[in-house]
Order: sequence, then C-alpha cells, then structure tokens
Amino acid sequence: MRLLVTGKIFTRGGLVDASVMVENGRITKIAKVIQEPADQVLDYHGKGRIVLPGLIDMHVHMRDFEYSHKEDFFTGTSAAAMGGFTVVADMPNTRPRVNRPDVLARREKVASNKSLVDYALYYGVPEREEDLRDEIQELAIGFKIFMQHEFYTDRRPLSERVLEFASRKNMPVVVHAENPKFFVETEMGPVGTPEAEASAIRDIAGAASDMGFPLHVTHTSSEAGLRELTAWKDKTGLTADTCPYYLLLNAEKARKMGGIGKVHPPIKSSRDSEALMRGLKDGRIDAIVSDHAPHPLEEKRDPRTASPGFPGLETTLPLLLTLVNRKVLEVEDVVRACAVSPSRILGLAGVGSIEEGKLGNLTVVDLHRKERIDPQTFASKGRYSPFEGMEVEGAALATVVRGEPVMLNGEIVGTKGWGKNVKTWY
Repeated sequence: MRLLVTGKIFTRGGLVDASVMVENGRITKIAKVIQEPADQVLDYHGKGRIVLPGLIDMHVHMRDFEYSHKEDFFTGTSAAAMGGFTVVADMPNTRPRVNRPDVLARREKVASNKSLVDYALYYGVPEREEDLRDEIQELAIGFKIFMQHEFYTDRRPLSERVLEFASRKNMPVVVHAENPKFFVETEMGPVGTPEAEASAIRDIAGAASDMGFPLHVTHTSSEAGLRELTAWKDKTGLTADTCPYYLLLNAEKARKMGGIGKVHPPIKSSRDSEALMRGLKDGRIDAIVSDHAPHPLEEKRDPRTASPGFPGLETTLPLLLTLVNRKVLEVEDVVRACAVSPSRILGLAGVGSIEEGKLGNLTVVDLHRKERIDPQTFASKGRYSPFEGMEVEGAALATVVRGEPVMLNGEIVGTKGWGKNVKTWY
C-alpha cells in the first residue's frame, strides 16, 4: 500500500507545503512534489487544513471484558479514530483487572481482534509478587498505580515492588496521585482536595527518586499539584499530563452538572485551571490526555453514587483546536502535548513526528470547521459529555494509522483488527 498525502505538513522545521509518501506503513519520502504513483492520494490543501503527526492518547479506558456494556475496543478505538488519535494507551482497571500475565494475554487477544487504531496496554499492581514477571514487558508498555487504592493501603509493598521492577526494566509508571487522607465529603461523595494531589505526588516522587525510571503523573488537576510537580521535575525527570476539562471547566460548573460532572480527581477552581494552562504553555505539563472513561448514562444520574469520568476521545482535539483559534494555545503546543511528549514518555521512537523512516501515523485537521458537541453522534458507547452543546472550532478530517486511513471526513473507513500493540510493532 502506497499512500500519498499532500498539503501543509507539520514538520520539525515548522509548517511546509509538501507531500508525504507512506509505503508499507512507513514514511519513505517527504518532498515539495512527489510524482511517483500511489495507490491512494489524499490532498488536503486548503485554508486551515494541516497534516499533523498522528496524535497519541496516553490515558484511556477501553473497558471491554465484563465492562463491554460501557465500551469495548472496537467502539473505543472508533472514537479514537473519529477524534484524530492514532495510538491509545489502555488502563488496567477492568473486570478482571489486568494485573496477571494470563489476563494481559487475554487483553491483547481482545484488543488485537477489535482495534481500529494502534494501542498500548498498561499493567496494574498485582495481588501477588510472582505476577511481576519478565514476560509482561512483551505486551505491556508500562504500569499504572492508583495510589489511593494501592500505595496508601496494605498493598503498598506490592506498589513498591512495581517501582523496583519498572526501574530494572526501564518501563514507565503512570500514577493516579491522590492521598485519601485529604479527601472530604461532598454532594458527589468523598473527593480529593488539592492537598490530596500534592501530598501524593510528593510521596510517590520521593519513593521513586533514587530508582531512575520514567515516573509520570496523570490527570494533574490543581495548582498545588503543579507546584509539587515543578519541585520534583528538575530533580527526577518526572513528567505529567492534564485533561481538557481541568483546563476549561471549574468546580462550580461541574457541580451544576450533577453526576455528569463527576470525575476523579475532581474538577477544581478557576484558579487551578488557569495555573494548569500556564503549566501547559511553559512545558511543566508535558502532555494532554482525554482520560476517556465512558459509562452508561444511568450510572451518571445520582451525583453521590455516579461512576466517575466521561468519554473524551471525540472532544479532546476539537477543544484544543478551539483554544488555538482563541489564541490561547499554538498548534505547536497541541503537537507537543499530543504527539511529541507522549511518544517520548512511552518510549515510542517510531512515532511522534513526521519524518522519513517513521511510521505513517498522521492526523489531518481543519482548524476552521465549526460544530456543536453532540454526544448522540459519538462513536463511543458513552453518549454524554460535560461539553455538550459547546460550539467548537477545529476538527479531525482524517486519521491515518501506518499508512492506512481509518477515518476520512467523519466516516470510519478502517478495518476492525487493523490496530496493533505498539510493543509488537513499533
């Protein structure tokens, strides 16, 4: 398969009017004009149209297994394709949990049969130390530690074994950083305060400071957490991400949404969102993730008992491009946060930029396409959003995975099972 894509191409040297040839999954040539024949030509010249490196979401919940009523790998990766994401990294808190080698192998089989886009799998803190085996690194990109359920419980010794194992194998560890000591009761149930986040970052960074491996704090939600990240970043190389809703919403707006606005960590004050935006722009926040976490709508009705989280793969890019159009962010910020940094943090040298020899993962965007967010149009099984009804400016026009278009002009065109585990392909 030879795919030729033409238009404004985002390269390391900036935006250039060029053509990109992808052959057998890899970029073989970038030039002003390419006259060689191709099996398919995608011409994206036009005002506001840009060909970006394929976007990567480091934090999604594909659900599946016993949670298939919430989402599965086909619907979840279809949502990724619609949203412009070429790689998604799946969290292990499924039922059963992905914290045993046999469950990891099952997860891989399900994902490989259903996925439209490429994927990575995280491994959870095991129940038994013997489930920390060398073989898991063949399929798992890294580990996930939910600190309030693992690091701050009688499972802390196993969490520490995970840190040691990751250090030996140079595998990234992603942490949900909240210390339950600083939770408070609210109408949405017990939720973490800014100090819950800051305290947890301090504790996990301290525990890992001498081990020398990639520690990553996900969904940073507060100014206090950002301050703690900043203090540890230069010392340890710690990295971090945040989510669009922490940048664009505040606690009062979330409260008015009831269960729809419930997420962990909770959305905080406008001051926190402003601090996080500054952190994103100055590089203290490395990446943006969707934390795509769909549930059936009936699980979101009662604020106190509502399942936390919401679908985000189909709203993340339009929200970020809207910020570009508002002059809050630059296109370069979006590429850094959604392609360059995730590829670096996850150790995916074959993606993250448009260069000869790299994999042909491309995301084509139209900066000026306007629409209102309508969850009823989502490919995800999650048909709700805290951004429902918001007018956004900017959208994905095409998603290309290893030279194969999987979404074109708002339609899924890819083949179920095309997506591959990045550990077996990249």
